[in-house]
Amino acid sequence: MEDQQIPENLCDNCQSEVPLGNKFCSTCGRAQNYKDIVIQHKRWPNIQQVGLFFAVEICCCVTSLLIKDHSLSTLFCLDVIMGCSALLFFFYNWPENKVILKWPGFSIAKLLGLIVLTILASVTVTFLVDHLNVLLFKKEVTHYTLFEFHKYGTYLMFLSIALYPAIFEELAYRGYLIQKLLSVVDEKEAVYISSVLFFIIHFSLISIFWLLPFALFLGWLRIKTKTLWYGVFVHFFFNATACFLDLYPLEELFKLF
Repeated sequence: MEDQQIPENLCDNCQSEVPLGNKFCSTCGRAQNYKDIVIQHKRWPNIQQVGLFFAVEICCCVTSLLIKDHSLSTLFCLDVIMGCSALLFFFYNWPENKVILKWPGFSIAKLLGLIVLTILASVTVTFLVDHLNVLLFKKEVTHYTLFEFHKYGTYLMFLSIALYPAIFEELAYRGYLIQKLLSVVDEKEAVYISSVLFFIIHFSLISIFWLLPFALFLGWLRIKTKTLWYGVFVHFFFNATACFLDLYPLEELFKLF
């Protein structure tokens, strides 16, 4: 009767044969679950780093809520702090983040299609939010009030509300945060967690019906396309459309036809 052959693996360090079930290589002594040990060892520091990132975000947002009289100075000061935070965390993890700044499989048709759908979605959301604010709070909410006194108020509004979030929020949440979470959880969980955290920092419960789905879509788009750029364009055109409708409400536009 022939001896039953014991299944073996190759040691990932010295390539010697190691019987299945052995925890260490008899040749070099390397633990056979070394990669798992390294991954587990890195998880806690990654979680701590994510916690630090979100703590900075929350502190800035809470500070904004505590300020009674907002001004352009305080707005841009907080924007600069959060923007620098996004850049710091993103580039601190540059080796793992640089890949998502590439644009593999770029498609102008896909980009234009996303832009058109984004504009239509923004028009719909703006219409619903405006009517909800009047219905629930008996008031109209406008972004332009803070900027209207300034000579370049219109440009500053688009810069602060459209361009800034499209770059820095995408770098922070669909860039750094999702990439860091992928070292701890799977893709689906990374999208869910980053989307919930993105929703939380906006401190707007009434926005849950559109902001959370929007964040989930941006997260899905980032994972699906393996690049940050589609999300940057979607985020920009969504917010830019809202700014445009703040200056030229739908009711006034309808009167032109």
